[in-house]
Amino acid sequence: MTEDGGKTGRRLAPELIGRAVALAMVAGAIFLAPPAKFWLAGAGCALAAAVFLIQAATGRPVRRARWLNLVFGVIFAVTSFWLVFLPH
Repeated sequence: MTEDGGKTGRRLAPELIGRAVALAMVAGAIFLAPPAKFWLAGAGCALAAAVFLIQAATGRPVRRARWLNLVFGVIFAVTSFWLVFLPH
């Protein structure tokens, strides 16, 4: 038996956790009233944008996907701005 109690030692990637939380925030916004709905959806998009932009800056997980992460980060950032700050 291994020292870690039989576990393989694999852990979840931080960006996967960030994306899952962002998805849960945006999905949870469906059940809220309009003022809170836009703030929660905007915060979820902002979190997703932060994850994508950090990946684009650091080149994780694959350097070839850096431009794609940058594009998705900008899309989520613009969506969060649109949801929160523009008149509804």
